[in-house]
Amino acid sequence: MSLTPSTPREIARASRAVSRGFAAKLSGRERGHDRAVHRESYDVHDSRAQVSRRLADGSEAATFAVVDALVATAREFDLFERSKGNGRPLKDTGIVVLQAVLRHHWHEFKTGRIDPALSQLMKVTGYVRQTIVDALARLDKYGFLGWVRRTIRLSDPMPGGPIRQQTNNSYFVDEARIASRAGRNVRDRFRQLLARAKARMVLRAKQRSTTPPLPAPSPAPRPAAITGLAAALAALEAAVDRGPCPSLDNGLSPPSE
Repeated sequence: MSLTPSTPREIARASRAVSRGFAAKLSGRERGHDRAVHRESYDVHDSRAQVSRRLADGSEAATFAVVDALVATAREFDLFERSKGNGRPLKDTGIVVLQAVLRHHWHEFKTGRIDPALSQLMKVTGYVRQTIVDALARLDKYGFLGWVRRTIRLSDPMPGGPIRQQTNNSYFVDEARIASRAGRNVRDRFRQLLARAKARMVLRAKQRSTTPPLPAPSPAPRPAAITGLAAALAALEAAVDRGPCPSLDNGLSPPSE
């Protein structure tokens, strides 16, 4: 983006921004980045925006075990609350969004980084923007998912305009939030399901290591050695190929005429 407005629309926009900025200075209300972004948003390089944490040891299998246990816990919690007549606190949309945030390619297992854009979640789930925003709010309310809003500094801002813009949220999972918002029993259930998942992983690993290797294919049978009558016939056939055949009675050639 050029610093110098080139079209009538850009010139008008820059003029309005300058006018608003000048008016704000006269009234003692300096315009800044907080006017252009959500409250409680932090720069992507700010330490307060560094909330990424690994869910397991960084491997895909272990991470998915944690994710699946968390999703199963959320589903049980949702149905249990409904059975008490309280309605479903997370709803199906909340469960689907939780899976979408944690199980797709934007989840970097080794670092724990999870920062999909809302547009990406819309594409994966098929939900409209507001449905996803509402589902995220419910997941945050009951502690199953947390996030931090982040901003980035514009490299070429308009004169008098905002100097920052909103960027993707950074998401994370924290057991302490589940315990404090949904209840310790829900946190304990999550730990129980996770322990079962880990036990299954260990069992499968042991089965793979103890399974005997498949036997090597046996070599093809070698042709049997030529002996006895077969050898005599072979020699006779070779002699016929060479010339006059010896007498079968005394081994001498027959007299010539």
